Amino acid sequence: MDDYRNTENERKEKKQTNYFLLSKYLSVEENVLFTAKVLFELIGNKRKHIDQLFLEFAQKQGITINLNIERILYLSLTFLYSLGKVTFNKNMIEVINDEV
Repeated sequence: MDDYRNTENERKEKKQTNYFLLSKYLSVEENVLFTAKVLFELIGNKRKHIDQLFLEFAQKQGITINLNIERILYLSLTFLYSLGKVTFNKNMIEVINDEV
C-alpha cells in the first residue's frame, strides 16, 4: 500500500507542460501562441483544407511534421477557434471577419 501511495505522490509532483511558455528546451514551433499566429497568417482571406494548411506551415517554418508538431498545430487551431478568429466546416478552415 505504501508503494501505491508513493507512486501516486510522484504522479502528482510531475509538472504539466505549459504550452504558452518558451524555454531553452522547446523549439519555437512548440509554442501554441506563436504557431497560432503563423497559422492565422497562412489562412489569410482564403478557405484552406487543414492538411494543406499544415503542409504550408511546415514549408514556411522549414520543419518536418511529426506527431508532436501536429498536436501543437491542433492546439493552435483550437485556440484560434476559442477566440472566435476561425471557423471549421468539413475540414475547411477560414478566418472570421469581425469588422464593426
